[in-house]
Amino acid sequence: MRAVLAALFWLAGAGPAAAHAFAERYELPVPVWLFIVGGALTVTVTFVMVGVFARGGAERYAACRVRLSEGTPAGLRRLLQIAGVAALLLILAAGFAGDPSPHRNIVPTLVWIVGWVGFSYLAMLIGNPWPAVDPWRTLFDRFGPSVRAPRPWPRRLGAWPALILLLLFGWFELVFPFAAQPRILASLIAAYSLLAWAIMALYGPDAWRDSADPFHRVFGLFGRFAPLAREEVGLVLRPYAARLLGPGTAVSTPVSCFIVGMLAIVLFDGLQGSAHWTAIEDAVHALNPRLGDVGWILVHTAGLLLTWLLLLGLFLGTCALMRRIVGGEHTTLDYARAFALTLIPIAVGYHFAHTFVYLLVQGQNAISLASDPFGWGWDLFGTRGRAVDIAIINAKTAWYLALTAIVSGHAVSVYLAHDVAGRLVGTRGRAFGCLVPMTVLMVLYTVVSLQILAEPLVRYSGPQETII
Repeated sequence: MRAVLAALFWLAGAGPAAAHAFAERYELPVPVWLFIVGGALTVTVTFVMVGVFARGGAERYAACRVRLSEGTPAGLRRLLQIAGVAALLLILAAGFAGDPSPHRNIVPTLVWIVGWVGFSYLAMLIGNPWPAVDPWRTLFDRFGPSVRAPRPWPRRLGAWPALILLLLFGWFELVFPFAAQPRILASLIAAYSLLAWAIMALYGPDAWRDSADPFHRVFGLFGRFAPLAREEVGLVLRPYAARLLGPGTAVSTPVSCFIVGMLAIVLFDGLQGSAHWTAIEDAVHALNPRLGDVGWILVHTAGLLLTWLLLLGLFLGTCALMRRIVGGEHTTLDYARAFALTLIPIAVGYHFAHTFVYLLVQGQNAISLASDPFGWGWDLFGTRGRAVDIAIINAKTAWYLALTAIVSGHAVSVYLAHDVAGRLVGTRGRAFGCLVPMTVLMVLYTVVSLQILAEPLVRYSGPQETII
């Protein structure tokens, strides 16, 4: 995303540094390492307090709900379907027929800022409307062939295709150097549309959604953190993270790997902006300067995959250590499937910390581009010349919001892990003991994420002391 957003913001009249950092870093009242240590201690203290004082509150919390309606209002659902199809058609039309400049075409902003970042916020903070918005499902249901007896989805595949497409999406977002080009974006979305409809025609729409659609999976997982949900009793309002508690929260192995992939993509996004990553790039370039742009792509591709593999290895290693401490009949994968959803609040915190400034600042481009989506000189709503206010948020506010989001996400995950451990291993003492490795892992996540996040916002003691 950094390459995409840098291009967008540079074309909008600001330099790349302004897109991903602030003109001046916030001068912390204490050294940054004290904030990082404080965040780690907060997670640790949460683990101890929940282990000592929590008594059956998880069941009551998970059971809280207020029914709002017997189902999603038909008018609202229809409106969401129309909006989803209209957005898809606008992306394709503007991408192929509009101005090829990312600055004058709405496609990059609509895809990366509004469609990906903005919709993720809607899904995780309010509720997940993707099942109704999904334009590919809407168009298939309306115009696609009738699939009365679809082929059974291959059991070997499971939900692995969704993971592969998620990592491929992350590659296009973070590594692909032309992801801001409207026509290339439109071509990729057209190809994705054909893939989706082909799988729906062969295996049925439900198989596509449950096993291959990465967006249905991402927004669905984020939606489990949100308060608004559609359940059997209708549309209900529940406390945040309530749908991550209680029995029935274990997921499959590919979904566990998928959740780790969500973390890896956001973490690698932040890592790319750090001076430590720049040092790695320089070291690789020094080995063979003739690689040029190809070398840059290879290094970033390897970095994304290694970030996912490293996080997955740490998670599985932690689960193996927990199993060893407790013993019993459960396997390492049983622990991974049971604890995977406890990582969702961390993913929510990471996503908020790394993308809030992007959405708030660069999302303003959507206001001006809405008046002239094709770059043809229109001014439909009188906002075509509206300038982006890059001072809408300062580094101090961004730092404290991001710090709060990351630490809070980890603290909630610790509470969820206690609930899972209590159901998985039985006695309170054994649950407390087996959670020590998981808490250490979450503390490590906290330290690494805060250290990466701090560099573009505050004075930082890494290899690069000043903003370029």
